Amino acid sequence: MQKLLSPSANQMLPCDTALPLGTNSKCFLIFTYLVIVAGYSHAQVYRQEGKNRYTFAQTTFGYDLEYTPSGGFSYYRNAQNQLQKIPIGNALAPAISITGLHFWGHAEFFTTFSLPDIDLVKDATHGEYQRFSSTGFKYFVQPVRISKLSPYIGMSLSSFSFKQANGVQMKRADGSLLGGLAYSFKKGMLEIGCNYHYKNRYRYYISPTENIPVKVPPFSVSVDYKYFFDLSLSSLKRERSGALQNEYTLLKKRKALSSISLALGPAYSFFCKSSVYNKTYKPFLDDHRVSTVYPDIGIGYYHYKLDATVNLSNRFFSSTLTAYGFTQQVKRNSLALEAYKFLGDYHGFVPFVGAIASYEKFRVRETENGVETFKRTYEFISPGFIAGWDIRPTRTDWWGVRTNIRFFPNLSLAMPGNSKMNMQQVELNFLQLILYPGRIIAVSSKK
Repeated sequence: MQKLLSPSANQMLPCDTALPLGTNSKCFLIFTYLVIVAGYSHAQVYRQEGKNRYTFAQTTFGYDLEYTPSGGFSYYRNAQNQLQKIPIGNALAPAISITGLHFWGHAEFFTTFSLPDIDLVKDATHGEYQRFSSTGFKYFVQPVRISKLSPYIGMSLSSFSFKQANGVQMKRADGSLLGGLAYSFKKGMLEIGCNYHYKNRYRYYISPTENIPVKVPPFSVSVDYKYFFDLSLSSLKRERSGALQNEYTLLKKRKALSSISLALGPAYSFFCKSSVYNKTYKPFLDDHRVSTVYPDIGIGYYHYKLDATVNLSNRFFSSTLTAYGFTQQVKRNSLALEAYKFLGDYHGFVPFVGAIASYEKFRVRETENGVETFKRTYEFISPGFIAGWDIRPTRTDWWGVRTNIRFFPNLSLAMPGNSKMNMQQVELNFLQLILYPGRIIAVSSKK
């Protein structure tokens, strides 16, 4: 790791997001990202310019299609009140993929944004099984090269849902083992692989009192075609021409190396513990396990000399469970004060760690057959931890891309019956755009 002091070659990075679900915030971020990378399509820059800081990583943008065969099963009670086995699967899950090739074509970090699933079975008795977005990494045994096959192995974290008849929509996040082949063209590459979802057995309530074993399909096949993008060559040219040094001198003169930061990106939460309240009183409602996508909005201040940031972030979402006439809705609004320190730099991959003090506001509402049975608002301060990394072209640039991983270990809500609803969660935001308006003003204003 090298300490960052001035805009030298040791502070450049190919401006690639090396990193996960359908919503307005997601579409906005993808649009913003495409605006940034538009017009910067290149072939593999590490083949053209050699292995250096500027060719360490490269972005791709593409389309992914995952097919899940009928490899799982569930049960339902037929007209004779007997349990009958039914298959689960046979669905297509299209998605938009954004990835980053790293280590000069040896590794790929990816995230996908799901589009509406295509269910290939039109039988009302079978369960509705859908796979959603995923994020993970792939390691290419042979680095990606034009007109060459590159086998890969990897892992991912993805989510799925299963719903049967009037039961709850059960959401889960699972880990997957990946394997496949990639073939690179001049302007893009094709990946074909198999995904093994090793945690695939669950229990599901087919009535308020009866649960049955469910096995979700353990295997799926994915095809992904993606185009290459790159912004690193512009940084290389700016350094060679002396433009980067001139920008640094100007920002230092105008005291704009430190700057206010604005942030926006999509995030989602994984809940770490089962709810004691639901398990005891309403087991058929399952648990709040995976949230929908929600916006992660931040305003902060970056201190150049300390290489540290103070940030005020706002995230909010709603999670609803519905089954057999019962509905449980949880709304969360979190306003968090965060302080974190960047720790070194590896080709522009800059990790950070920090602490959080968050003002939490939860609203819980329950209804039974349309009649409200419980409603309460909770407000409190909760500690948390934050870690992640920035992908930044230079330390003096006006923008960057950030990954935030937040953990809140003490989120629990008092519920009737001297019970608790556990809301401990890990928040993931793998693609947050960071802007530094102070630098934009300093560079663009008249000298």
